Amino acid sequence: MTAFVDAYDAVFFDLDGVLYLGPLAVEGAVAGVRRLHEAGVATVYVTNNAARSTARVADHLSELGFNAREDEVVSSAQAASGLLRRELPAGSKVLVAGTDNLVEQVRLAGMVPVDTYAEQPAAVIQGYDPALTWPRLDQAAIAVQRGARWFATNTDSTRPTEHGLVPGAGAAVQAIRNTTDHDPEVIGKPHRPLMDEALARSGARRPVFVGDRIDTDIMGAVAAGIDSLMVFTGAHGVRDLCSAPEEGRPTAIGWNVESLFEPQRTAQVDADGATCGAVRVRVADRATVEGELDTREGQLDAAWALANLVWEGRVSIDDPVFARFDQLP
Repeated sequence: MTAFVDAYDAVFFDLDGVLYLGPLAVEGAVAGVRRLHEAGVATVYVTNNAARSTARVADHLSELGFNAREDEVVSSAQAASGLLRRELPAGSKVLVAGTDNLVEQVRLAGMVPVDTYAEQPAAVIQGYDPALTWPRLDQAAIAVQRGARWFATNTDSTRPTEHGLVPGAGAAVQAIRNTTDHDPEVIGKPHRPLMDEALARSGARRPVFVGDRIDTDIMGAVAAGIDSLMVFTGAHGVRDLCSAPEEGRPTAIGWNVESLFEPQRTAQVDADGATCGAVRVRVADRATVEGELDTREGQLDAAWALANLVWEGRVSIDDPVFARFDQLP
């Protein structure tokens, strides 16, 4: 059996929804990463979340059993520091709407962090901050309106937790967007700065990215020119997969990290529908599924066959067939 991961020299991981949900490791994630380490495959942890230092992220991963090193973690805050250093004159004032970690990365870039628009910052940078206050958003919004360059570490609209989805950094970015007529320069996935940072730091020649979101993880991988595996343990599900634009379609899908060690699913599309594994999706007036859907693997096979038909315009995203997926989000 040829495992999907055999074609790659490194695996880049998103964190929330892929490796952990808050304080809990995702099912199969620890075992999957351990198998990669045993096989000598490099692992890189790529996070859009700028709230915590890379040392704290590595500690959290290790506490959950992943045995991560700090040099394996690449964050949007690190990428932001590099971008600010390249884009702004040394000593520029930057208003930070984020955590102390982002403030420190701004300092490391040679900039001067400030708190108010009255200090006439050259730029504003936003990052996820669970303690972000409305007055700080006000200061950032006014600074942007008065001409400060606007950067955002990421625009994830939600974050998956062990309890459910909660608002992400994108919600705060949207609050400022409502006050101005332009958009921020985004550093994190799906944009290139963070992915370029991960590629440069890892030295990987043929990595694959494992993520749970189409709009950040998979689109980020496509933008960086690398393959991807979409897993279903986090934010996005079957409808999101099938709705993905061409620049957001994964190379493969699987339930969780352990799917890296399974053969890659393939869908055979013909005039009447598509077959994947032991499941067939037949297209007539409406799509129908033939085969066993009482297992997770059967539903994954059906999802991949259906996705390929939707991408070819042969099945509508509103087709009732989507109600058949009760074991996938």
